[in-house]
Amino acid sequence: MDCLIELYDHDQINNLAVVLSLRPKKVVFLYNQARHSRKKLDDLACACHRILPNLEFDAQPLTGASLEEIRDCCKLAIRRNPNCYVDVTGGGELAAIGAYLACVGSFTPIFRVDVERGLLYSAYGCKSMEGPLPACGLTMDALLLAHGAAVGGYGHPTPDEASYSGLLSYCRAIFQDVPAWKELCSYLQAGCTAYPIEKKPLLFCAPLAMRGPGKPYVRLDKGSPQRKLLRLAARLGLLRNLQLGGQEISFSFASTQVKRYLTDFGTFLELFTYITLQQSGEYQDVRMSVKVDWNGMRHSMVEVTNEIDVTCFYGAHPIFISCKLSEPSSDALQELSVYASYFGGRRSRCVLVTLGNINKERSYTYWRAKEMGITIIDGHSIRAGRFLSDMREALRPNEEE
Repeated sequence: MDCLIELYDHDQINNLAVVLSLRPKKVVFLYNQARHSRKKLDDLACACHRILPNLEFDAQPLTGASLEEIRDCCKLAIRRNPNCYVDVTGGGELAAIGAYLACVGSFTPIFRVDVERGLLYSAYGCKSMEGPLPACGLTMDALLLAHGAAVGGYGHPTPDEASYSGLLSYCRAIFQDVPAWKELCSYLQAGCTAYPIEKKPLLFCAPLAMRGPGKPYVRLDKGSPQRKLLRLAARLGLLRNLQLGGQEISFSFASTQVKRYLTDFGTFLELFTYITLQQSGEYQDVRMSVKVDWNGMRHSMVEVTNEIDVTCFYGAHPIFISCKLSEPSSDALQELSVYASYFGGRRSRCVLVTLGNINKERSYTYWRAKEMGITIIDGHSIRAGRFLSDMREALRPNEEE
């Protein structure tokens, strides 16, 4: 397609999805200056160029309040861009009618798209194009850029595919005894802080019992569940040369990445969520620990504080996931909903994953989440192997759709 003329929509996902699906050489957005600022168009151009760097992007004001004025404005855009197609998915009814009149009068193909179902419908002159659209390939980079923000890095390193199996097995063991994991993690943190080995940062050697900075005494007694978790980590290849002596414990972390995982109490729930979604093959652009740069500094790394535990896409649906080991507060629900409403709009989905066992009859958090359209996947579901089926439930259409 040489040129696509679009009526700008207030929902940036609609704008992005059509352009990224059809991949024209040039796109022209007609927008209402009274309702949409030029900055929104500049942000959209940035997002499109992230995926289609060679796309020629143009934006022209759609002036006039009458049907005739809108029609004439559309005619002008068509004359300037011969061999174009016009999409009336966005822009409202009056703009769509004006564009239709302009297209019929100039024999220009015109269509609309059902972004939700990924279907194209011909309004005039493009019957051969009707049917399913190619996958739009939306990414979190493009979505944030379209709203004036950017991905500002990642809070935790993303695991490589070769390590998925071992990490998932360790996740399942941890989920069966979270208190033991908490004790072990405190011990490893204390050991790394109190007994650093500068020339060999992956080597760990510490006494059986010690006190971490500002923390209670931690110890790994013989036969304790913490020791069992250490041995399991060694069997899964997360640790090497594990030695459980009479007075001290020593081993090497398999990698800097593994060291960070094993010394961060909450990371394994994020890892479980990320790996399970990635392995399912049902979701696109799955990411972990995404930092949001609200200032939109796209070319330099800046300090950011906001972080989304896991993100992914299901077609044109962005999914924002928060991972909490215990039952979260209502503040956590509010924070999660901010990302979805700001970046994803009505097509976004929010999921809160927790290892806490939620009482659906008595939990205020559960009922508050239900009111806000947030799906909760709790420890019962995770341990029963229902995580993916509950994720599919989260994709059910919102009432307003």
